[in-house]
Amino acid sequence: GNEVLLSFELERAFTVENIGFYILLGIFCGFISVYFTRTTLWIENWFKKIDSPLKKMLIGGFTLTFLIFLFPSLWGEGYTSIRTILLGDGGSLLKYSLFENVSSNSILFLVLLLLILFFKVIAMAATNGAGGVGGIFAPSLLMGSVAGFFVVHSLNHFFSLQLPESNFSLAGMSGVMAGVMHAPLTAIFLIAE
Repeated sequence: GNEVLLSFELERAFTVENIGFYILLGIFCGFISVYFTRTTLWIENWFKKIDSPLKKMLIGGFTLTFLIFLFPSLWGEGYTSIRTILLGDGGSLLKYSLFENVSSNSILFLVLLLLILFFKVIAMAATNGAGGVGGIFAPSLLMGSVAGFFVVHSLNHFFSLQLPESNFSLAGMSGVMAGVMHAPLTAIFLIAE
């Protein structure tokens, strides 16, 4: 409709001193984009080889059920998860999961963020391959925000920096979307707007 999907106000401005960290994030987003595209194509082609629509639905359904059981944040488009990351509550990505109490252990939390990045593409591609509508736009935004959050959380943890999590999450959204859709200016304008 006419509603704004993600309304957000920056609390900390983007600063030139952090440009090196944003370049590092951009490289990471490039790798995530390649993974996203290649994995999606591979899984969807694999599903095309299955003749029975019922078999496709069962395989896709069981895959999604298992992944969403492990990581409930994989459910849906991902706008709720993006919003919580932007509001500074990235630990809620593990809410209602088996790993809910892990966010206090930073190393394990970072590993789980990587697993969310890994499994989101599989969940989206299994949905599309099984005949559902998983889209590409919203999953690329979710993966970008998680990628940005992962990079900034890693830098802040290992190097005791005070980098703004929401800024890196926004930049990550733009980076992954640009890489997946091959549209860097569109990604920049959509996220900046």
